[in-house]
Order: sequence, then C-alpha cells, then structure tokens
Amino acid sequence: MADAPLKDRCIDWAIGLARHGGAWWMPLLFLAVSAANALTGSVFIWCLGVVQGILFPVVVMSNGKFGLLLGPLILTIAAAIGAVTYMQLMKTGGADALLTKTGAKDSKWLATAQQLAQDWGVLGLLLMKVLPFPVPTAVIVVAAMLAKIDEFKILAVVLGGKFVQLVLAAVMMQYAVEGASLEEYLRMQFKGGDGAADEKKTD
Repeated sequence: MADAPLKDRCIDWAIGLARHGGAWWMPLLFLAVSAANALTGSVFIWCLGVVQGILFPVVVMSNGKFGLLLGPLILTIAAAIGAVTYMQLMKTGGADALLTKTGAKDSKWLATAQQLAQDWGVLGLLLMKVLPFPVPTAVIVVAAMLAKIDEFKILAVVLGGKFVQLVLAAVMMQYAVEGASLEEYLRMQFKGGDGAADEKKTD
C-alpha cells in the first residue's frame, strides 16, 4: 500500500468512506472537497477531482430520494463558491495570477472556454456545460468575465445548468447501481475490477 500511487490511495481512501455515507458529516466533507476542487480550477483533478467523483455517488446513494437533490446541491454550492471567488478576483486582477500559479492559465480548458465565450456569448457557456470533456467552473467563469458577459447571466447559466445536469446524472446513477452495493459500484467504476471480488479482499 505504501508504494501505491497517490491517486490510487486517494481512491481507496474515498471508497472506504462509503460505509459512512449516511453520517451527518459526509455532506460537509463532500462540500469541503468540492469547494477546494472548484477554487483550484480542478488543477488537482488527479486527487481532489477523483475524491469528489467518488463522494458524489456516496452522498447520492446513501440518502435515498433526498440524495438525488443533496448531491447535486452540494456540488452546485461548491461551484458557486468558486464562481463568486473568481469573479471577485477578476475585478482585482488576481485571477490571472492564481491561474498562472495553479497551471490553469495555459490549459486547453481555458483556451476552449475563452474561444466559445467570445464567439457565442451565453450560448457558448451552455455549450461548455455539455462538452464531452469537463471544463472547470472556475475556468468558464474567468473566460466569461474576459468576454464581458453579465455576472448574473454567468451564474444563472453555469449554476443552473450544472444543477440540472447533476440531478439527471444522480437519477441515472441510482438506476445503474441496482443490484450492487455502493462499494461494489465504486470499485467497478474507479478501480476497473470485479467490485464484489475486490470488496471481499478488503474484508
């Protein structure tokens, strides 16, 4: 275990939390991880992004029908924290420095987001929400601000679109795990093996 890559250790740690999915502190942990991922522009997606991706189904599937709204709501709140923070940084000239420090300034995400925002405006923001590859919320916000799109429109499109998208994903997820335990589902999705067999090895 000591020689395992950090990404694999993050995955194992997050999957181990599945048994605590119904705990009162789980949504708070999920919010903290998601907010950190949003504020860093998803630069640490290999760790924070992976843990966020695992905790989402944990929260959704451990809280019954309420989880269908709770999981998406937490991720949307985290996105809002990131969006508002980057908007304020843009006004003070701090966003450029932060993007440079985290390595996101020259990323393909920012280049794509800037092009779409400049060419298509609000429609471009909607297109970014449905692209086959994920564009971090912070990057979308920075690109939209550079394109002089109204702040309210940015928040409405980015957060509204994100919430609807996540609710649909949560509904499909609950159907996908039918017949399997939460830990089995997570191991199949993130470890790529036989969830039932892997779970027995860890018992």
